Amino acid sequence: MKFITTEYAERIEHDKNELLELFRNNNHSDKADSLEKQLNDIANEKRIKLVFIGQYTAGKSTVISALSGDTTIKIDSDISTEHPADYSWGNVILTDTPGLYTENKEHDARTIEMIKQSDLLIYCITSDLFNQYTLKDFEKWAFEYGYAGKMFLVINKMSKEAGEYEELCKNYLTTLNKALYPHSVNEFAHAFIDAKDYKDGVKDNDRELIEYSHFEDFISILNDFIKAKGQIGKFDTPVMILKSAIDRAIEELGEDESNKDYSALLSRIERAVDEIRNKISVEAGNLIRKQLKPIIDKGFELSRKIGLENVEFSDEEIEALVHRCCEALNGQLSNLCEKGTEALRKEIEGIMQSDLAIFFFDTVKDINEKASIFESSGNKAKRIQFESIKELVQNITGKTIQLATKGGTQSANFFIKATEASGSQLHTFVLNTGHFFGVKFKPWQAVNIAKDIGNVAKVVGPVLSFIGLAIDIKDSIQEEQEAKKIEKARIECRQSFTDIENDIERQYMEELSRMFSAYDDVTSQVQEDRERVQNIMKKDNLMVKKLLDIRRDLTDIQRNLF
Repeated sequence: MKFITTEYAERIEHDKNELLELFRNNNHSDKADSLEKQLNDIANEKRIKLVFIGQYTAGKSTVISALSGDTTIKIDSDISTEHPADYSWGNVILTDTPGLYTENKEHDARTIEMIKQSDLLIYCITSDLFNQYTLKDFEKWAFEYGYAGKMFLVINKMSKEAGEYEELCKNYLTTLNKALYPHSVNEFAHAFIDAKDYKDGVKDNDRELIEYSHFEDFISILNDFIKAKGQIGKFDTPVMILKSAIDRAIEELGEDESNKDYSALLSRIERAVDEIRNKISVEAGNLIRKQLKPIIDKGFELSRKIGLENVEFSDEEIEALVHRCCEALNGQLSNLCEKGTEALRKEIEGIMQSDLAIFFFDTVKDINEKASIFESSGNKAKRIQFESIKELVQNITGKTIQLATKGGTQSANFFIKATEASGSQLHTFVLNTGHFFGVKFKPWQAVNIAKDIGNVAKVVGPVLSFIGLAIDIKDSIQEEQEAKKIEKARIECRQSFTDIENDIERQYMEELSRMFSAYDDVTSQVQEDRERVQNIMKKDNLMVKKLLDIRRDLTDIQRNLF
């Protein structure tokens, strides 16, 4: 399994190199130089920075080496990293840091500076788990300084411990939860791994050792973590720069003005669709996490009371809490969809009134709108161009385009007329999605949610009924047993509320993904129209065909980023 950021970075890097080579091999070195400068200018601020911190013996360097495949990274049983070291991996920076609390204040200062510059933190400990120093440090960064939302906990060197992996993980979770109390390890993305075993398994092509390391599980969880935190969206900037360079090149290679203007018009439409789609995706994700947070907060609030006081909290109260959260979220998502539709409509209509659109429609004003077996390839291309723009605009805005009448004033030939159409695909679909959130979407009625709510009662109820006895128990053995029951109930209580939140979030993301697929259909249509016209006008132009191939891959990458 590949590190998702590495996979996208490699594809973007491959497309970039192929494009640069294509430019230089076809006497367009100026385009290659300009593109390289643009990419270099945004190289640092648009890269994802993952900073690895933790105790100096936790194997941070080994984890980075295993992720990146870089075998030159120095790995030692002693302190092997004295200075922060950046390992560039496409559009990702993996930062290795000196271990904390090594009695070297300079090491600590360097690490702290890297933490402040990070996008996400990977906190590494060994199977020995937290000691007094690392626990204090972890809690400081997570809770005192507020980095908890972007921290990933890695428990490395699992193979040094005897026992079955699943049983070890279960025991470690119990220990970690006790150490982090009143917080829980479930608040953090986490993984139990052995990076060295993974490296050895890859080196020796030993599939059993690779699986035993559980490193691929770590990569999968890390992929989800990076995407959930919105960091993978940083890849959008270099992709947009590459696509723009391709579009400009295709425009310049056009044999007539209509093809140049058509290509530029398609690019503007596609860019507008992508920008609105990506903005909605990011804002929707933020809304979902914010509005569903009270569900998890309630789980922690109740869990802290277990063992200290009797608590009355019924299934009906849980259902009411979930209902309130979802109702508020539904309204906000409905508004977001409607605002996005309106913003895109205005953007497209603005493009259609631009000088570029006026020039384009002027070049195609004399076309025969019906196909003919006698029409020239030039007229056929122009007719398809007009039909393409007309269909895209109707799809996006719900309106149709008409050329100005030939008998009007001279200026009338340069303008288009927009009239209400019977319907559209994207426009209608997005509005219907917003309406669905506003009226019909009731995730709290799902079977899984009902089961999870019932599970809270099963877990919490019995413990809440006997917790008052725990304080009065004199027998140390009984007291210890009751304490374990209480601690287990606290963890399960928090997990039950987390399960409810996760299930609801999944339902929202599934509904949104259907809407985003409609946006993706528009960009696919743009790509198909561009290629269809190009096939008519540039059948023998290998450079254009290669440019379109690169562009197709970049578009495929882009639709997976948000």
